Amino acid sequence: MAIIDRHRVARLVELSAAERTLKGPERLLREEDVKLLIKAAYDDATDAARAEFMARVQKMPTSAWPWSAVQAMAPRGGGGGGSLGTVVAVPKAALTPALLVLIRGQADSADIDPGNRIPDRGSPDAAEWETLHKALDAWDTPTITRSIGPQGWISMLGTTSGQVPKDTGNGATSGAPAKDVTPDVPAGGPPSAPSDNVPAPQTPASMTWHHPAVIAAGAAVVVAAGVAIYSLGQSRSRRELEEMLAQQEEQP
Repeated sequence: MAIIDRHRVARLVELSAAERTLKGPERLLREEDVKLLIKAAYDDATDAARAEFMARVQKMPTSAWPWSAVQAMAPRGGGGGGSLGTVVAVPKAALTPALLVLIRGQADSADIDPGNRIPDRGSPDAAEWETLHKALDAWDTPTITRSIGPQGWISMLGTTSGQVPKDTGNGATSGAPAKDVTPDVPAGGPPSAPSDNVPAPQTPASMTWHHPAVIAAGAAVVVAAGVAIYSLGQSRSRRELEEMLAQQEEQP
């Protein structure tokens, strides 16, 4: 199953639109919102998605950070033409924001909202979700926005992701109440469930090099970190990356 956080996508649509219109003090005020969304998506993304994101950001001016991460750029050129007389303009899809790479590359975990899961392309149940996949590919924001529902993504046939309509009695609400069901079943659930859930998102090893030093600290640190991540690749250990980023933070 593909994991695409619909709430983050909705936020990205909003900030991407704001990037084209906001100027001056208003733009500065919303800058923190952009950084927070980048950090949240970066922390939850796979290493491959992070590397691809950083590779794209590196190609943009550092002075444009962090808005460059949410910028949807129209491709150059208006279309193609034929040599037999008639010229036909072929519209080109907008280049998706770099941040969408992180959102579509979210790593799997046990606490993901079922409503954010949709079938992968090529899977038996993927046909009705192809419209959404294509809308994300082309950054078709009207279609994307129409596909965001309160309980999950909505397919072209009206199916809501995360629902199990056939065999289970709680299928229609299997997405949101997952967190409510856990405390209700065991008598000692409320005390133990939070203690089990707290350490997972706060693993010390991951917090050191995912933290604002990489994303929210500024363009220079982000680009420098991205070069290290992208060039070292999969062959280096995460500990080596942490040491390199720690050195980046200590430099004046």
